[in-house]
Amino acid sequence: MTHRFLFPILLTSGMSISSVCAQEILQLDKIEVQDTVQTLEERKENSIAKRIIRGEELTQYGDQNALEILKRTPGVTIPEGKTKKGAPGKGYTVVLIDGEDASTGSKRSPSPLEQISPDMIERIEVMTNGSAEYTAEAMGGIVNIVLKKLKSQGATKAKLTLGSYKDRPLATLYAQREGKIDKFSYIVNATVTDNKKSDTENIDTYKTSAQHEVRDDKSNDKMLNVTTKLIYTPSSKEKYTYDGTLSLRNTQTDTDDSTSGSTNTVRKNIDKANDVMIWSKIGGEYHLSGSELLEWKLKFHQNKEKGENSSEEISPTPSLETQNDTTLLRFYGASTDYSIAKGDHFIKTGIELKHVYQDNEVILNTGTVSVDNLTLSENRGAVYVQDEISYGDNLVMTPGIRYENVSRDFGQTSNIDYLAPSFHLLYKLTPNDNLRASIAKTVRLPRLNDLAGTLVSSLYQNDIHHPDHIGNPDLKEEQALSYELRGEHFFGENGIVSIGGFYRNITDKIETMTTFDSGSGRYLARPYNAGNGQLWGSEFELKKSLDAIVDGLGVFANATYQDSNITVNGFTRPIKQTSNFLYNIGVDHTLKSSRITYGAAYRYVGGYDDPIDENGFSESQKGYGVFDLYATKRLNSTFKLGLNLKNITSNTIASTSKYYDTSGTLIETQTDKEHSSPQILLSLEGRW
Repeated sequence: MTHRFLFPILLTSGMSISSVCAQEILQLDKIEVQDTVQTLEERKENSIAKRIIRGEELTQYGDQNALEILKRTPGVTIPEGKTKKGAPGKGYTVVLIDGEDASTGSKRSPSPLEQISPDMIERIEVMTNGSAEYTAEAMGGIVNIVLKKLKSQGATKAKLTLGSYKDRPLATLYAQREGKIDKFSYIVNATVTDNKKSDTENIDTYKTSAQHEVRDDKSNDKMLNVTTKLIYTPSSKEKYTYDGTLSLRNTQTDTDDSTSGSTNTVRKNIDKANDVMIWSKIGGEYHLSGSELLEWKLKFHQNKEKGENSSEEISPTPSLETQNDTTLLRFYGASTDYSIAKGDHFIKTGIELKHVYQDNEVILNTGTVSVDNLTLSENRGAVYVQDEISYGDNLVMTPGIRYENVSRDFGQTSNIDYLAPSFHLLYKLTPNDNLRASIAKTVRLPRLNDLAGTLVSSLYQNDIHHPDHIGNPDLKEEQALSYELRGEHFFGENGIVSIGGFYRNITDKIETMTTFDSGSGRYLARPYNAGNGQLWGSEFELKKSLDAIVDGLGVFANATYQDSNITVNGFTRPIKQTSNFLYNIGVDHTLKSSRITYGAAYRYVGGYDDPIDENGFSESQKGYGVFDLYATKRLNSTFKLGLNLKNITSNTIASTSKYYDTSGTLIETQTDKEHSSPQILLSLEGRW
């Protein structure tokens, strides 16, 4: 029965030190093989469909942070960045860090995902449909980033990565110490980064005449991140933990902008941001009996970001515009969970309470000074119950229901409550073949920043693809009913192949739309409830060892095909910026005698072609691909050397938007080409 496989893991997690990982360093290769087998076995037996990406897989392609990693995950949608380089997927996906929401309060704040080094991550779990145990905001699934846990009684790790992007240097230092003293154990890690990049963007615009614009961006990103986990185990029946993270980040982007055509201009833009993030959590576990577990957690998170943006026109008319903004996001929370295994049932229930406070201030100087200050708050309560029911050895059903109530104050007040039922089915056709099905009601609540009427200006950079941003206080929650069907075949210990389909019926779809204000002559982006729609598609995944053909050879591939529609005022169109096709393919080979592993991966993001929307805008984007190579060499039982060649194809993302007036006359066409360059990284990793 599935819960009999899972419950011993639940009871023993964090209480004992893994004897496998405490073995001599000379057995590292064996440990990696065992981790792969355990991951496949857990995935096979889990009652809810879950894709698990191990730590070893996360670091091999030289990704600098968790945000880059998620771009390789099939079907996953991550928050938009400042450019078009976000990874499209099958809609909104909630991202958790150790089970906690990773969202931020500001569009200009860096994502917490950018502050997490791959070396800090134990694994990433991807659940493709919602379940009662997690937040109801599971539109498009849930990604849970699990940070490193204690594995040995005393070990030190360090990794130094040096590289370059064009002629600009990159450097990252990661260090970790873990240990155990009697009933007290700990793990502390720190990451320091100093990364520089230089990119070019070409913009061609046609209104009454053609003009060509070149933007050269030089960015510098510095970060210090320290994470601590303390565990106190006074007895075999209780455990207390503390998790804390302090992250300091400083970013600056200098943009030199020159325009030629009907008017020739030269501009310089400087965008600075300082971000301080504090996450902390204390918790306890009590094993009430051999089959009962009670857990509690108290949480405090805070993000404070200060931004300075200056835009200077050097010619033909010298002038200066500035914007200073400060965002404070503070979160308090508490939760308790109770689990019991009884007969053929594994029941889990819990209560969660959460308070969020956010303060936004924007000081804008465009010749006249305006100050916009807004305080927002949110109170949320949730209760859930979920039962994993085993029928014999082959069938497991997991029904659940979650109730959430959310009250908000953002200049006006709102109160929302909803029930979010879910049902997951696992049927074991054979010992190596699974059939899975699920249905879940999910929601997407507007973030507080999406509701705020605070204007964030793009200053002199304002155009179709770089509009001003403002929230929408009338925004309603988006709701959906999501269906999934999936078949899985496991090649014993050598891999998996799966294929599945999904369908989502969406109400009040939230989309960010651009409008043009003829009075100010500026473009403005704002979220709207566009209408009701559907999203459907299929997913394929393959991971397979080919040892029988070539010793040490393995392949992987995944692909997502999708289509969509949304009806707005009687007019049907695709959901905005929805790529029809995404895929990743790769190959790895290990030369066991020389302990060298090398591989290649190619990621392709398909384009889209959005028709004219109700505001008179259309947008299209061409598909693009990214090709990466890597190689690692274990020098001895202590050191491992790594080499990464990233983005060898120097991909260019080309986006074209058109603006039409109410009579259907084309007013403006803008084509952006965002160019990126290859990146080389050399790393040395040691363990003592």
